[in-house]
Amino acid sequence: MRAAMSSWGVRKFTNLIETIGLKYSASLIGINHLKNFSASYSAGSIYTELPRKLKNSERKPWVTHINELKRIARLRKKEKQMPREKVLQPPENGLLVNDLIPVAHEVYSARAELITCISRVGKCIPIYSCSVCGEVHIGHPPHKIKTCNIAGSRASKEHSWKSGDAEHVLPLVESFHLYDRLGRAVTHNERLQVDRIPALVELCVQAGFDIPEYPTRRRSIPAYSMAGRIIDFERRFPKGDAPGKDINPGGFWEKKKKPGEAISYADLNSVDLQGSSSMDFFHPFLPY
Repeated sequence: MRAAMSSWGVRKFTNLIETIGLKYSASLIGINHLKNFSASYSAGSIYTELPRKLKNSERKPWVTHINELKRIARLRKKEKQMPREKVLQPPENGLLVNDLIPVAHEVYSARAELITCISRVGKCIPIYSCSVCGEVHIGHPPHKIKTCNIAGSRASKEHSWKSGDAEHVLPLVESFHLYDRLGRAVTHNERLQVDRIPALVELCVQAGFDIPEYPTRRRSIPAYSMAGRIIDFERRFPKGDAPGKDINPGGFWEKKKKPGEAISYADLNSVDLQGSSSMDFFHPFLPY
């Protein structure tokens, strides 16, 4: 009995050893298979080698030699420094473009009519503006959305509505009024001294529309460019525009205003109506 039990234990142990050996050999076969697969994949993959650093003798020659490029650059620099005259075309030479003069009158008249029509419509349809944040609402009643979230607003964030006008529908964008278009630029310290007018009005003035309240210099002799600088052969101030009253020595228009006075649409409308009567142009897109 004991002999039979011992022989059965030996067979069972032998079978266990054989099973472990088979599993180990199978695992080795799988590893070798993966190694062969990875090797075949790396051998069959497509890659591009980085180009090697070429020697000076192997490099592609310049289309134009570097010394020749330097020589050309030196010649161009000398030519810029030479006092050569460059003829400028309008409006760079200070003269007006004749084709833009009637267009400037049309734009100015259309602007005046637009402001007048908006004011007329605003009498029937209410316009509201928030006195704190400046939000605009058209129609009655104004909304009660709590979006007034700036300094000085109510604790409830509701808007403080007041009656508005055309100025709130068409925001006024201002620009410096330049007496001389070819003069120097306005400096930082002069930003509060030079008069500012609506940008659209300044655009029309520089294009050829004359406003007595805001004169500008009209040249009869073109300016020239010499060595990169503008040369003007006219007098700095014509006889009619001598410096003193409204034109400062720097050549900027400085209209004397009363303290607290600002440009309003009412003042501009009176100027617009006076200017539009000087030259009438038919505009197909405006009602008459």
